[in-house]
Amino acid sequence: MYKVIMAPTEGSDSESAAISVAVKLAQRFDADLRLVRVRSAPLILETIAQTPVIPTEEMLLDERLAHLRKLETLGTECRALGEIRVITALEDGPVGPALRDYAGKFNVDLIVMSSHSRGGLKRIALGSVTDFLIRRTNIPVLVVRPPVSFIAATQGQSVSRIVVPLDGSELAEQILPNVAALALRLESTVSLMHVLTPLSYSQKEIMQPGLPWWDADIAAADAYLTRAASYLSEEGIAVSKDVVLSDDIATAILDYSARTRADIIALPTSGCGGMSRFAFGTVADEVTRKSTSSVLVFHPKVPFEIDAAEPTGEQARAGV
Repeated sequence: MYKVIMAPTEGSDSESAAISVAVKLAQRFDADLRLVRVRSAPLILETIAQTPVIPTEEMLLDERLAHLRKLETLGTECRALGEIRVITALEDGPVGPALRDYAGKFNVDLIVMSSHSRGGLKRIALGSVTDFLIRRTNIPVLVVRPPVSFIAATQGQSVSRIVVPLDGSELAEQILPNVAALALRLESTVSLMHVLTPLSYSQKEIMQPGLPWWDADIAAADAYLTRAASYLSEEGIAVSKDVVLSDDIATAILDYSARTRADIIALPTSGCGGMSRFAFGTVADEVTRKSTSSVLVFHPKVPFEIDAAEPTGEQARAGV
């Protein structure tokens, strides 16, 4: 599935974990790795006397050559680490649009990016460039947070866990092929979860199984997860499933992921807010920003069905 992997870079030390993951994924998938740096328009500096300092053509050329040398050095290091095909590119323009256009031009299948847990990268900062790429492309974006334990130097050395919250919609299910591809190559187990939220005052007051309204909703949610799990099981992936009761969807996902020691949380998003439960800026945004695990975020494009059966009304209402 992943034949071209793109790793945006700005040359900072904080990118090392993401670059390492990108190299190892390129190895596992026998994919091309494209290291891309975007050079934005230079700033016009002002001295104490408020006299503008405009970069000369020679200064701009020297800066570009320095970026190219650093980028190629990184490419050489990646080739040595993984014995993989590495292409380096220095693009010009606004960072987000330049990366989006490059990814589209070269048919990128996966974008691997760095992020601090609370943000902080100068250009590739969660909420800016990452947000832009999630919203404006249909390419999965893997936001890597160190320490990274889900990918060993060689296959068979470790077993990782991918948590996949599903909300009962076809849009959410579109992330499953991407999860299956990663799980197979990383030898991961997959935990599917569905957050069941209270639909009435009575449910909110008494959030526990064993009551007629909860039993019916839990049974419907479990049946939905069983269908989703069967898709992954047929691919040879070990799958577990859980229904969680909570009135705070994002917190429930984060708590469940911490409890199960998830290495990756795989989240679908509508990108522009069309999906009721997973609109980026709400649940997916909060989970991506607060998670201490790496996060795979995918903005789907066309419907993907895991089963001919349609979700029941109760499933649609109860999403994650």
